[in-house]
Amino acid sequence: MPPSYSPHRTLSVVIPCLNDAGLLTRCLRALLHQTVPASEIIVVDNGSIDDSAVVARGHGARVVDEPRRGITWATRTGFDTATSDVMLRTDTDVAPAPDFLERLHRAWDLAEDQMRSGASRRRIVGVTGSGRFELPGWRGSLASAAYLGAYRASVGSALGHQPFFGTNYCIRRDWWLKIRDEVDMSDTEVHEDMHLSFAVHPDETVWLQSDLTLAMDARAVEPGPQMLRRFRRGFHTIAVNWRREKPWHRLDSRGLLPTLHPSKDTLS
Repeated sequence: MPPSYSPHRTLSVVIPCLNDAGLLTRCLRALLHQTVPASEIIVVDNGSIDDSAVVARGHGARVVDEPRRGITWATRTGFDTATSDVMLRTDTDVAPAPDFLERLHRAWDLAEDQMRSGASRRRIVGVTGSGRFELPGWRGSLASAAYLGAYRASVGSALGHQPFFGTNYCIRRDWWLKIRDEVDMSDTEVHEDMHLSFAVHPDETVWLQSDLTLAMDARAVEPGPQMLRRFRRGFHTIAVNWRREKPWHRLDSRGLLPTLHPSKDTLS
C-alpha cells in the first residue's frame, strides 16, 4: 500500500523535560509505536534531578542538556538541535495515538496543497493541533473545549491568525532559522507557544488541524496556583508583544482592519 503522506518530509519531535520521568516513559513508548516513525526524538533536559535523562536514552531519544531553567530556553535549544524539515513541539504528559505522526504528515500535505494551489495567500509556517485532557466522560470534553476555545479566541483575536498550542504544534525548520533571533526567549515568564505565535509575519500564517488531537494530563486545568500562574503568564506574554508591536498595527498589516478613506469634504 502506498504511503498516505509525503515520504520526502523529515520530522523531529522536541520534548522539553524537567523531572518528569514517569510521564516521559509513557510519552516515549507511544512515540516509538507510531505507524510512521519520527526522524528523530529530542528530549531537552532542563536540569532534571530524577531519571528523566536515563529514561529518554533508554527509549532511544537524543538527550540535550539545557541548564538555563525555563521552557523558553528548553524549546529554543530543542529547535536549534533538530535537523528535520519540520519540528513537532510537545510535552512529556502526552500520549499520542499510534497514527498521530502519520496524521501530522497528512496535515502538512493539506497545508502545502493549499499553498501550491494558491488557496492560501500566505505561507503556512506551522501546523497546530488540539488536545484533550484526560478526564472521564463529559468532564474531559468540556474542560478541553473551554480551555482551548478560550485560548484560541482571545489570543487569535490579538494575533490575527491561529496561535500555536504548546502541547501540539509543528513548525518549519527554515522558518525557525529565519525568526529565531527575533524572538527573545530570555524572558522565562512568557508562554513560549504564544510568544512564538507573535513572530508570524504578515505574509505568513498557521494551519489549524483541529482533529489532530493529543491526549494530555489534566494538571493544566486543576484549580490552584498553577492555573493562576498560567493566566498571569498569558497576560504577560501579550503585554510584552504589544509593547513591541501595537495590536492595531499588527491587524492592519494583515488586512484585518477596515480601511478608512476620508471624504472629499475633509481633504485639505
